[in-house]
Amino acid sequence: MPDNDGHFLKTLPERQREDLFSSADLSVETRKKKLLKLKTILLEHETAFIQALYSDLGRPPFETISSEITVLLNEIDYVCKHLAKWSRPVRSRYLKFGYVESIKRMRHPYGSILIISSWNYPLQLALMPAIGAIASGNRCVIKPSEHAPATGELLREVINHVFPPEQLTVVTGDAQTASLLTSSPFDLIFFTGSQQTGKAVARQAGSQLTPVILELGGKNPCIMDETGFSKASIQQIIWGKFLNAGQTCIAPDTLFVHQSIYEKTLSEISASLSAFYGDRPQESADYGRICNDAHFQKVVDLIGKGDVWHGGQYDRNDRFIEPTVVTNLKPGSSIFQEEIFGPVLPVIPYTDIRTLLSSDMIQRDALTGYIFSKDNKQILQFTEHMKSPTISVNQVIHHAANPHVAFGGIGRSGYGAYHGKTGFLAFSYDKTDYKAYHYIHVQGKFPPYSDRNMKLLKKLRKWLL
Repeated sequence: MPDNDGHFLKTLPERQREDLFSSADLSVETRKKKLLKLKTILLEHETAFIQALYSDLGRPPFETISSEITVLLNEIDYVCKHLAKWSRPVRSRYLKFGYVESIKRMRHPYGSILIISSWNYPLQLALMPAIGAIASGNRCVIKPSEHAPATGELLREVINHVFPPEQLTVVTGDAQTASLLTSSPFDLIFFTGSQQTGKAVARQAGSQLTPVILELGGKNPCIMDETGFSKASIQQIIWGKFLNAGQTCIAPDTLFVHQSIYEKTLSEISASLSAFYGDRPQESADYGRICNDAHFQKVVDLIGKGDVWHGGQYDRNDRFIEPTVVTNLKPGSSIFQEEIFGPVLPVIPYTDIRTLLSSDMIQRDALTGYIFSKDNKQILQFTEHMKSPTISVNQVIHHAANPHVAFGGIGRSGYGAYHGKTGFLAFSYDKTDYKAYHYIHVQGKFPPYSDRNMKLLKKLRKWLL
């Protein structure tokens, strides 16, 4: 049956629910076996995934291994190690007047989960939420981005060969296919992508009262105060910004540098870029490409919003944009509001951190916030000002690869979180078995009510209820 067959897509959620709730084995071991199948797929097809990601994004093999495959393998290992503990029922008893309460709480799978992934990390963002969903006992449908066709097709081939569609399946297609899926009766939708598309997904899901987890982008601020400068710090920022040619949702979007270190910061940025990618970065084997022509044009347009300090060259036929640093941004420019999501780094001087934080240049609800500093007071000011679920001090990107750290947004950067135990909880809900064992029949709680019983209720409320 073709992926984009309307009847096939519409019936997938019900078929997966039937498979889940008719299954005689919902054990932890069964879930772990499925996760280990995913691990085997990643290991056995590592070379094929490297080639697919190079085809889609010009991704260097080292970046594919480090930012996609290794992150997924570590997540699977971590989840398998802790899954039995997370799945264990929580039991409690409470003595009340006339009865004893017995409560058993367990995490229960939602049912059939739709995962719509993005093109910038097309392997990781397809399988990372699937790991949490499978760990919680769900069945899944993965819709990869059509803008990373080689990776999406490979995912469809290898996963659909190993798993039956009633348990886990990959459906490829365009926006029309995604719309058909989001209008289907899934039990939860997980979406990674742009704010605009995320809003559309949320509206469509809302019409069916389907819960949604949205992982969106944002203008992640990066501040380097007067104590934060070092060659190592600059290298961290430059690596995080230009990883995957800047197409990373948690990349430092804009760098704000204290005026006292502004000039030497710019010089060190140029030195680091030359050291990383050479004088001809288009020939570097370690630098990627822009995903598609439309996004290429959007990023190129942003280069003209300021003065080019470093880089600025591009090749449309190769979808190559040189690592670029811009300064002296034009007031009111769209670059202050739009997520860049490409290899263009604005560097903006500031004189006072309080003034900077109170300006409209800092998106408080960005996906993450970065600060490089040795001044604990300024770090505290920044962390208290930001609403972002994650603040990273003197480091970029790495927190997203740590299964101990929940990954998710707030406000304009989305809602809901996953990774590690947070992912297990995100794809399941609390199901409670409540039992009461009566040892006295308390007639006074039934009508007709009396003033005497009202007084007893107020006096003994904690024991009675």
